[in-house]
Amino acid sequence: MGHLPGGRAEPAGAGRQVHPAGTGARLVHGRRQHVGPEQELVVDVPGALVPGYHAFRDVIAKYAPVPAEPVPAPAPKLPAARVTLTDTAPLFTVLSALGSAETSEHPLTMEQLGQGFGYVLYEATLPTAGPALLELDGVRDRAQVFVDGQPIGVLERENHERAIAFTAPAARSVLRVLVENQGRVNYGRGMHDRKGLLGPVLLNGTELTGWTNRPLPLTDLGGLAFAPTEGPAVGPVFHRGTFDVEEPADTLVHLPDWTKGNVWINGFHLGRHWSRGPQRSLYVPGPVLRPGPNEITVLELHTTSLDRTVELREQPDLGPTQE
Repeated sequence: MGHLPGGRAEPAGAGRQVHPAGTGARLVHGRRQHVGPEQELVVDVPGALVPGYHAFRDVIAKYAPVPAEPVPAPAPKLPAARVTLTDTAPLFTVLSALGSAETSEHPLTMEQLGQGFGYVLYEATLPTAGPALLELDGVRDRAQVFVDGQPIGVLERENHERAIAFTAPAARSVLRVLVENQGRVNYGRGMHDRKGLLGPVLLNGTELTGWTNRPLPLTDLGGLAFAPTEGPAVGPVFHRGTFDVEEPADTLVHLPDWTKGNVWINGFHLGRHWSRGPQRSLYVPGPVLRPGPNEITVLELHTTSLDRTVELREQPDLGPTQE
């Protein structure tokens, strides 16, 4: 057992995290099953040195030489700003621009569709109107359920949820299930972590067949048709806005009134946002920006405030800290 700066005991095998975990740029991410000992940061999200760096440097200097030159100064940041996202493109109206669909008797997994990350949209027809119990055996990892475009509910793998009840408004209503890959187990017995709907789908105890499976990797948003929108936008919806930059520099996107989804700037995927936290900001590297107009796109799976604004700030918000 060693000791941390400040006199705190360090358990044997405790790790050190040089940089805070990323947020899934390019929709690539990992799923951790267990959280280890507290990890001290050495640099913050934009790469600036934090007090932990200086504490470790001081300890190392007692036992070995350290460079004599001064440490790098923090990189410049964009001034704080608010950006209003004036244009929208509802997901269900732009599906053909995001990927082609495959039909099958039973739902296909993400891997069967040749996809590694992102979302899959499943569609089927409900045979009758009236009360319905939908059972999804094997949601990997989060499923939003819609009937005729209206949200019915959410089923999450981590909560061990697999059933949802609703009333079908009419025979041949369209059932949609939007499944999100939230990260893969990347070690141990959970390595074969398939995504999408893994098992049969039951409707009132009978298997529902005849599915359309549409992979949504969201690697190219160039074909989306946006239009100016006023009033509330019921998700899932893409929102778009622009902001001007004189000289590109690092910044951080904050989404205080948004719920869950993904963020892009100039087509570069920054990561996922979720009001659940703990992280409440996304890092924007300066090279992603360009002088003049820049475009920000937010996929909101649920809802946001009427003004549909995001904030650019100089400091990250990584959520509450452990004492």
